[in-house]
Amino acid sequence: MRKKTVFQPLVGLLCLLLISFAGRAQTQKVTGRVTDDKDQPVAGASVTVKGAPAKGVTTNAEGFFTINAAPDAVLVVHSLGYQAEEWAVQAGKIPSIKLRAIAKELNEVTVSYGKQKQREVTGSIATVSAEPLQDQPVMQFAQQLEGKVAGVSVMESSGQPGRGVDFRIRGAASFYLSNQPLFVIDGLPITGSINNINPDEIETYTVLKDASATALYGSRAANGVILITTKHARAGEAKVEVNASYGVQSIPGNKVPKPMDAFQFATFMNERYQDMQTYEGYTGAIPTEYQNPSQYGAGTNWFKLLTRSAPIQNYDVTMQSATEHSSSTAIFGYQEQQGVLINNGTKLFSGRINKDFTTANGKIKMGVNIAPSYRLDHNNRLATDGVNGYFERFFEASPLISPYNPDGTYQRNVYSSGMVAYINPLATYNLTNDDYKTTRILGNVYLNYEFLHGLQLKLNAGIDKGGETRNYYQSGQVTSTVGNPTGTSSSVDNGSYTAEGYLDYKKTFGEHSLEVLGGYSAQKFSSTSNTITGLGFPNDDIPYLSAATSVTGSSGYSAYSLVSAIARVNYNYKGRYLLQGAIRNDGSSLVGSDARFGTFPSVSGGWIVSDEAFMRRLKPIGFLKLRGSYGVTGNNTFSGYYSAQSTTSNYYYNFNNTITQGTTIGNLGNADLQWERNLQLDLGFDLSILKDRILFTYDYYHKNTDHLIQTRPLPTASGYSSILDNVGAISLWGHEFTINTANLVGKLRWNTSLNISVDRNRITALVAPGYLRRNNTVTSDYYRQQVGHPLGAFYGFVFEGLYKDATDLANSAKYQATATNPNGVSNIGTIKVKDINGDGVIDDVNDRTFIGDPTPKFTGGLTNALSYKHFDLTISTAFDVGGQILNAAKWAYQTNMDGSRVPLAAALDHWRSLTNPGSGVYPRTLTGTTAIGREVNSQWLESASYLAIKNVTLGYTLSLKANSMFNSLRAYASIQELAVLTKYSGMNPEINLSGQDPTSGIKVDEEGYPIPRTISFGLSATFK
Repeated sequence: MRKKTVFQPLVGLLCLLLISFAGRAQTQKVTGRVTDDKDQPVAGASVTVKGAPAKGVTTNAEGFFTINAAPDAVLVVHSLGYQAEEWAVQAGKIPSIKLRAIAKELNEVTVSYGKQKQREVTGSIATVSAEPLQDQPVMQFAQQLEGKVAGVSVMESSGQPGRGVDFRIRGAASFYLSNQPLFVIDGLPITGSINNINPDEIETYTVLKDASATALYGSRAANGVILITTKHARAGEAKVEVNASYGVQSIPGNKVPKPMDAFQFATFMNERYQDMQTYEGYTGAIPTEYQNPSQYGAGTNWFKLLTRSAPIQNYDVTMQSATEHSSSTAIFGYQEQQGVLINNGTKLFSGRINKDFTTANGKIKMGVNIAPSYRLDHNNRLATDGVNGYFERFFEASPLISPYNPDGTYQRNVYSSGMVAYINPLATYNLTNDDYKTTRILGNVYLNYEFLHGLQLKLNAGIDKGGETRNYYQSGQVTSTVGNPTGTSSSVDNGSYTAEGYLDYKKTFGEHSLEVLGGYSAQKFSSTSNTITGLGFPNDDIPYLSAATSVTGSSGYSAYSLVSAIARVNYNYKGRYLLQGAIRNDGSSLVGSDARFGTFPSVSGGWIVSDEAFMRRLKPIGFLKLRGSYGVTGNNTFSGYYSAQSTTSNYYYNFNNTITQGTTIGNLGNADLQWERNLQLDLGFDLSILKDRILFTYDYYHKNTDHLIQTRPLPTASGYSSILDNVGAISLWGHEFTINTANLVGKLRWNTSLNISVDRNRITALVAPGYLRRNNTVTSDYYRQQVGHPLGAFYGFVFEGLYKDATDLANSAKYQATATNPNGVSNIGTIKVKDINGDGVIDDVNDRTFIGDPTPKFTGGLTNALSYKHFDLTISTAFDVGGQILNAAKWAYQTNMDGSRVPLAAALDHWRSLTNPGSGVYPRTLTGTTAIGREVNSQWLESASYLAIKNVTLGYTLSLKANSMFNSLRAYASIQELAVLTKYSGMNPEINLSGQDPTSGIKVDEEGYPIPRTISFGLSATFK
């Protein structure tokens, strides 16, 4: 009995130990993956064993996890914004756990000075994720946004490497100030160029369109605001990502202008001199080089000499690591784009370090973002577009002449008889060296301190510091004065400094929610510059100013300051009745001294109708929000920081027969110069139906921009020619539609995004005489800004063909006819235009009228994204429907019938006689009559409608094992600017002389740098 009693507890203890060891032996490693309902990995999700929550792990960047669990254990997975899920461990089965997103209210978006739940936003905003755009081989992030957002027009108006792309939000318009939106990167307003921003650094774009969304940026927000959030690591992430792409650019051959070759040009000039003998009494001989055109073949093809296929390449490395309280992101990039015109290109070296830290109790959050960059532009700042631009040179050199002398040196003069004395463009391109080196640092530090529950102090200080140097040298072989080389050395040092401090209070009272923000902001910008120019270089061996015999120089300094107070109140009741009010008071040194301070208020409201009980019967509708806003913003983006102030200049005058220098007022200031104001109304709604399979957004906006700034002439008796003043007002309105659909779900996924914008405008007020001309030269006075008409309305003669015969000439009005010269310069076969005032005489003042409108009926973009298993395909397009484009390149330059340059080959079919009238399009070469052909007329106008396939990307993501060194590996091929479907006869309807500045002439094609097509291949790899 005793033995049995003694051994019973020992046996029991032994059994417990065996059971324990057995349990431990049965514990196994379980590896699985967590994804969302779109099969995208969920990083930082918590995975625990049910009943033992203390022992858990988190998923990595690709959603993978490994945890120790018993064979019959249950895993619990949860992540912020998703419903928690459980998964029972099953032997031999790898966990694949899908999390479902909780209701839309948990989705946050970036707004002015913070974040806000998406469902509570009452302004008009649009958010674009940068991740799907990374496959596009572009130098500028702006190119990624073409056709992506309703109400936001992004156009590549020039193909110049790393340049030539501009924005316009809701038809932003100013006669004198900038039309570009304000860019804010991680809370730091950007004052200079956006070309130094590496697209691979960006995580999301938030476009603020209406006054309610932009009001807190006050005097800089009239053109809209684009908030850029760069990449920040998330909890649980630890990865290295490498992206590389290489592409080749080329000019689409189907749109290349076809000028006359050597045989055709010699034939044209031979016929021209024959016609001079027949009609003009010319008694001289036909120049020798034109007497026998058949001796020539194609001759020199200047287009081929001056263009090329050019490489573009991008390499980026991203390193990210984050824990619950700290995160680090480092991004380093190299981009290079050579131009499709020879001897120009750009290189960009960039870096970014984002570091964030949160204390254990969550009371303090702080961080630093710093982004240095270095850009080298080689011959990339030279004027390439418009009159005297480099592209114009293509039609100035004679195909009869070789670019080289017999000894292999460059031929300087490349003109034939009767042409203007043109300099060899090949030599000009190759013997000009213009290098800009730009160093820039963007950086800011922030501190958020919650010293009371719901009350935070937020501090932010930032710097945008840049330095730019230029080294320019042009050989004396190609300068306007032969043998006189020119060299320039210049530098610019500028910096923008921003400091902000504000309090943010959030509180919930039962069914009431309140957020109040208020604080101050200050910004100062300063710039120092100097330029030294040298002449008299003995030769081209030493292209530095030390070799110059004559040196002149200048230097300057400019600065401006902005001080502001901001306040915003957000209130909602029951989460469905929303109200917001915001106000900013700005004081700026840029405007007149008597109008330095401006107040910019806004108010907005929203109603989430879908939360109402009566909507429950409409089951297909998942979400419906009505919203409206009204507010005032301003524009103070002066290019000259002292434009509103009187400044002095040096002048020379004769004092006692001695040339003497003196100083007096050079610019007449205007103390009453006010802000340009933008008063805007916005009404819209957001709708989700069929379980978010269809999302629809609509906005109507109407805005009045008044106090428009422009220089206006003064009576010469005042001693000044002009003054900067407030001159008028513009009204702009439109509709915006956005629809996103999930067409197919499952193994084959197909998503579509379509946006359409309908924009209109009218000039409603201008000072006398009620219009503004582009200039006073009839040949280039392309448009007129006039009350009652849209911006940039084309102005000129109405083309009626050619005078057919003597009867037609006798019965028609003639150009500049007089009593002594009743035909003026008109004759049979010359251009005929409409007699607007019916006086029988065509003149420049009374017979020009509005002939066209550049405003399209609507614009937009369409993106389709498909994926099947490991393949994905994305097709992005942008389009304009309606509106006209002025093809000045073709009619003013490429069909110049006076022989001063090489015309298009089509111009060979021109009028020569009554029996040989040609095509009826191109007039005769009669001396003195070709000038009217270079004056703006309706023949120059063409349809501006187009559909551009901006990008097509096909990718393949490799299937990787859990124990692979890669988290992901993807290869892709991409075509940028695949095709432009249009009736426009020019190179590209997106090319614009003044970009998208509606007050400087939109839709004017004047010899622009060609936009290339790019075919590239890329590889993206993420390492664990």
